Amino acid sequence: MIQTKEDILIGALPYIQRYEGKTFVIKYGGAAMTDAALKDSFAKDVTLLKKIGINVVIVHGGGNAVSELSTSLGVEPRFVGGQRYTDEATLKMVVMTLTGTVNKEVVGLINHAGGNAIGLCGIDNNLITAKKHAPKGIDLGLVGEVESVNSEFLNSLISTGIIPVIAPVGVSTDGEVYNINADIAASGIAQALGAEKLFFLSDTEGVIVEGELVPTLTNARAQQYIKQGIISGGMIPKVNAAFEALANGVKKVHLINGAAKHSLLLEIFTHEGVGTQIIREERVFGNRNAGERAAKGMVPKQDLLDFSKMSKQDVEDLLHLTDVLKKTDAKPLAGKHVTLLFQKPSLRTRVSFEVGVSQLGGTSLYLSNEGIGLGERESVKDVARVLSSYSDCIVARLFDHNVILGLAEHSTVPVINALTDLSHPCQILADMYTVRQFGKLRPGLKVAFIGDGNNVANSWIEMAAIYPMHLSIAAPTGYHPAPQLLEAALRSGISTIEIVNDPRIAADSADVIYTDVWTSMGQEEEKQARLKAFKDYQVNSNLVRLAHPNALIMHCLPAHRGEEITEEAMESKNSVVYVQAENRLHVQKAVLATLLSDTSILTDPAVDEAALAEANEYSLENYEQTETTVYHS
Repeated sequence: MIQTKEDILIGALPYIQRYEGKTFVIKYGGAAMTDAALKDSFAKDVTLLKKIGINVVIVHGGGNAVSELSTSLGVEPRFVGGQRYTDEATLKMVVMTLTGTVNKEVVGLINHAGGNAIGLCGIDNNLITAKKHAPKGIDLGLVGEVESVNSEFLNSLISTGIIPVIAPVGVSTDGEVYNINADIAASGIAQALGAEKLFFLSDTEGVIVEGELVPTLTNARAQQYIKQGIISGGMIPKVNAAFEALANGVKKVHLINGAAKHSLLLEIFTHEGVGTQIIREERVFGNRNAGERAAKGMVPKQDLLDFSKMSKQDVEDLLHLTDVLKKTDAKPLAGKHVTLLFQKPSLRTRVSFEVGVSQLGGTSLYLSNEGIGLGERESVKDVARVLSSYSDCIVARLFDHNVILGLAEHSTVPVINALTDLSHPCQILADMYTVRQFGKLRPGLKVAFIGDGNNVANSWIEMAAIYPMHLSIAAPTGYHPAPQLLEAALRSGISTIEIVNDPRIAADSADVIYTDVWTSMGQEEEKQARLKAFKDYQVNSNLVRLAHPNALIMHCLPAHRGEEITEEAMESKNSVVYVQAENRLHVQKAVLATLLSDTSILTDPAVDEAALAEANEYSLENYEQTETTVYHS
């Protein structure tokens, strides 16, 4: 069907809404820099992106211009493995050409198109700190790689409406100037800015195999193509730079044909796209002992037992899928059955899983421990094998964490940890979603956990090992979190984590005040001792005043009002306790869909962009006016 201009504009609307305020880094090079019509097209595309609210940073190449100057001066260009060898004479020509002629031409084109561009190179204000680059021991001369990027400087320019245009030249801490491959420079800058997208404009449509465009490319497949010589020359650093970017926070990378007019807009604002999209490997979180299982002829599977196998991208993928599932009627669990095996009493966990499975089109069965006698009447191994033959997934709520590990080891279907005495991953995923919903999931997030260093606190520590935050846990001596988890999290270096005895220190300037019961299931005989130990750890108005004025008050429930939290705090405008509870349903649906189905259709741009067009972020003011009439009646 031929689309009208109106159809095209309306079709672009969800993409515009999705990417408003996001940052795109574009590596500009190849034929797009040599043809007058393509130069004009690129400048207009970039200006349009900025005008509709997308932040744009350009990193340009210019190898052809350097080669032309080199030839005119009688210096023959030298390439090693598709990359330019840079001696001192060549470096002077690189700096002269890239930071001078080429950079100013790009800036002029964008400004002429109505943009507001400023030309820079990595030397300016120490924008790019570089070190010598010697891939696989190959000496490329004065060629560098990105060591750090002055992102604060770049963000200050972006915030004033400027389009930075950057020549890929860097400087070491010793003052040595380096020529940097533009693809590598663009990747490093995109990582530093946490860019939504990174684009590489080249002279081909993308990665071509046997004459056909490869629409999506994983790292494993890319390395296979490199070994086969299908990906070669200058495409190798481009592809490797793409996967480096994905591994360090960039959401998506695209290889597109800069020799086609407006290819940038077509890739961004249409479902089909026009190039190769570089994607992360298939999800691997919780996929324990995959190699051992395959060697024994067992079916590879994924589990959610804790966060030890998850990455920051895995978390963000789940949160994004949660958004999609909240706004669609998809049934990815149609024909699937889930067994719930619970040793501990439950309200939210049981209901959220049963309702979630039903909403996704599946069926579920609840089994209490009285009927099973897990580990007593029947061994963990036998229960795992039997339930695997009846079910597509086992959701277990247990005391001993070793039992969930045993179920996962002997089960041939995914196992989900719905709570053990050591960890509570489903709760923390829902909490992360809630924090994100209220606009708090951003750099500098401070979470103050006040109370017992129990399974919930342990899972917060595990999350801090993969998602950057400042986590401050206030607990009395003798009730601190699991030391092995804390040590592992500190080794990761991802977050600032502190264990303090004074809850006021934890609460100071916190974005989230979080608490849990002082006496959990199975600890009833310790209640009096715990009441005495935790008497100064109550979340009340005095403690909340120390936090940020818009701090969220969170509790995973059930709550013992008057003990770990006051009635006033539970019912205050800052309390999002019941949003947390509701989000257990939505996030667990995303976990189930991820482990039990092909979620590609759910995350396809044609589905999720439209689904996410409506903003999904709460404010405390709106929550107080609308949500409290439901939850706090």
